[in-house]
Parts: sequence; C-alpha cells; structure tokens
Amino acid sequence: MIMENWKKQLKQMKLEYLEKTAPDFFKMSGGYQMKVKRYTDATANALTSAIQDFIKFSGGYSNRISTVGTMRRINGEMKWTKGNTNKGAADIRALYKSVSIDIEVKVRKDKLSEAQIKEAARIESAGGHYIVAKDFTSFLEYWNEIFQSEKIEFKSVSD
Repeated sequence: MIMENWKKQLKQMKLEYLEKTAPDFFKMSGGYQMKVKRYTDATANALTSAIQDFIKFSGGYSNRISTVGTMRRINGEMKWTKGNTNKGAADIRALYKSVSIDIEVKVRKDKLSEAQIKEAARIESAGGHYIVAKDFTSFLEYWNEIFQSEKIEFKSVSD
C-alpha cells in the first residue's frame, strides 16, 4: 500500500536532509520541530516541487525544464520568442543512480499533447524512463516500478 502519509514522510525526509547538509541551521531553526512549508499535490507547481524535493532528498538530481520562450524587445515592440528546448519536453529531467527519468506533471484533466507523446517515445526508445505524474501517489508508483529493488513505502509518521 502506498501512502496516505506522503506529506508527513516528505517533510521528515526534508528535515533529515537539512540535518545532514546544514546541521547548524537545522539546530538553530528548531531541529525536528522546525516549521516547514506543507507539501501538497493540488496544483502543477506544488506537485512539481514535491517531486523535485523527493528526488533531491533521495540522493538524485533534478532540473525543472521551462519550454516557455522569452519576452524580448524587437524593433521597439515586446514580443515572445520561441525557446530552444524540444517541443513536448517534460517538466522535470531527473537522474537517479545513473538512470535518466523525464517527468511530465499533469494535474486534474490536463492531458499529454501530441508533441509530449512523441517526446516520451523518443526518450523511452533511447533507454530513458518517462513518467506522467497526476499526483504524488502516481509519481511514486511509477518510481517504484523503475526502482523495484528499493521500493519506497511511506508509513505512518507522527507530526
């Protein structure tokens, strides 16, 4: 069974990460009693942040990909210019234990575009993994499929 308590467990992972990487800050900020922002997967931005934190706290690397172009002044007018990322690039590019993982965040009724479907196929045909995360639970289910030997099951954690 995967997690009713993922938010609490992710908070615990964050506190353990801070204790390890910034011990003085951790102690001065109250240690395990420190107030930290609550995790949620109600919006695409919140889910993206939770996934990136999970990967970081697990010892992996992730980078948020922006496919939006840039607003530039051209001939005195402000215009959007196209970005230079692949059309359909996933929201997160991650690396964990030498495994490449692209993660597309889709909340509520949001669906993959044709460009995203094609990009997913290219990634998978090159040996990478492509995850469509609709919420944190679905992300973790895909993650566990990829890393069978080290399944993460969030258990009960008290505040």
